[in-house]
Amino acid sequence: MKIDNFNERKENFRSREVRILDFNFSLPEDSYYDVYIYYNPQGYHLKCHCFLNNLALGEINLFPNEKNALMGELKLKRGNYTLSIGHIPEDFQIHHIELVKKEKSNFKFPEFKIRNNLADSAKKLLEFFEKIYSKYIIAGQHTNTSAGPEIAYIEYITGKLPALRGFDFLSYSSKIRTENMTQDAIIEIEGNKGSTEKAIEWGKDYKGIVTFCWHWYASSGGRDKTFYTINTNFDLEEALKSGTEENKALMLDIDLIAKELLKLKLAGIPVLWRPQHEADGRWFWWGAKGPKAYKELYYLLFDILTNKYGLNNLIWIWNAPHPDWKIDDEYYDIAGIDNYVPAGNYGPMKFSFDYLSHLTNYKKPLALTENGPIPDPDLLFEYESYFLWFMPWFGSFVFDHNINSKEHLIKVYNHEHVITLDKFQCYNN
Repeated sequence: MKIDNFNERKENFRSREVRILDFNFSLPEDSYYDVYIYYNPQGYHLKCHCFLNNLALGEINLFPNEKNALMGELKLKRGNYTLSIGHIPEDFQIHHIELVKKEKSNFKFPEFKIRNNLADSAKKLLEFFEKIYSKYIIAGQHTNTSAGPEIAYIEYITGKLPALRGFDFLSYSSKIRTENMTQDAIIEIEGNKGSTEKAIEWGKDYKGIVTFCWHWYASSGGRDKTFYTINTNFDLEEALKSGTEENKALMLDIDLIAKELLKLKLAGIPVLWRPQHEADGRWFWWGAKGPKAYKELYYLLFDILTNKYGLNNLIWIWNAPHPDWKIDDEYYDIAGIDNYVPAGNYGPMKFSFDYLSHLTNYKKPLALTENGPIPDPDLLFEYESYFLWFMPWFGSFVFDHNINSKEHLIKVYNHEHVITLDKFQCYNN
């Protein structure tokens, strides 16, 4: 079914006006459909937000060397629909979309390969993931500070705790005192201290799941929050040359983080480890020099942590979802995608799930490693968006009722297909 008629409109999104195209269509019967888009490529990679009857489907990626793309797969019932494609520049021309009916889903159950010499605790966690994949989703919550008030808030509202708590090594690099620091940067760093100890507490005393990312303050310094490309002159290409001052600073930071991760290993805690996240966006310095330097740093970090420090408790997450930034399969266990949709939209993120599925050739389990609004579990399973976990960002992403309402949190945390801490503890026992 080719649909080349659309309505164009403008809408405010995050204090700016964006262009949106609405494609209306009717379906005569229930079925699976592959959805394709046809366009005139420009000289840049374009990400577009998509919605089906106003439910967020996540993002599609339109690349400069292509004229069409698979947007994703939809399991749809007979009826009328509006597929909206947003954030389209004025110079970008979309011709039409096409729905191709088919008998069954593209979904393939991923491989849960156990890497050589992986710690028993990490093996057990991966085996748990394999048992629940496509049947349940794990409740996760990121906490920027060691205190993690988000956790207490969720328990107060829902009566439950997330099974997975997110931590950050933001305050553990060598150059966390920078020039022209804002109040926000100082508060973040001071509040983040003690995260290793809190992670051990979460893993040992609460018997929960631990994940770490690393907002890596640039090893040569800079101004304010130097993990941002714009705030540092740190040159990753120079840092990857053995013997340079940048290389010495880089290696010092890796050693510092390795020692923190060793504490978790000695405590018997497996860690879902998400280094160099969102590199493909280039807003962080570890992505600023492009995919070649990013990959070299990733493989270096993998080698040092795995072989020098013996950190076999790490389950590696690749989180730079772009074909040019792809890491070889044997160097990661789970693929993650970060997706923020408009406040209060609890859609199933199906196109983001499908994009990552294709990118990993259906071989890896997938996780929603960062999000704003939590997708409605009913919609996730109805549309077959089988993310392993969700992970709202900290602060207002939890506390602001416009982003995640109290009623929505209660529904999510008490849903039969959502694994909260109490359910995970039962599994461990």
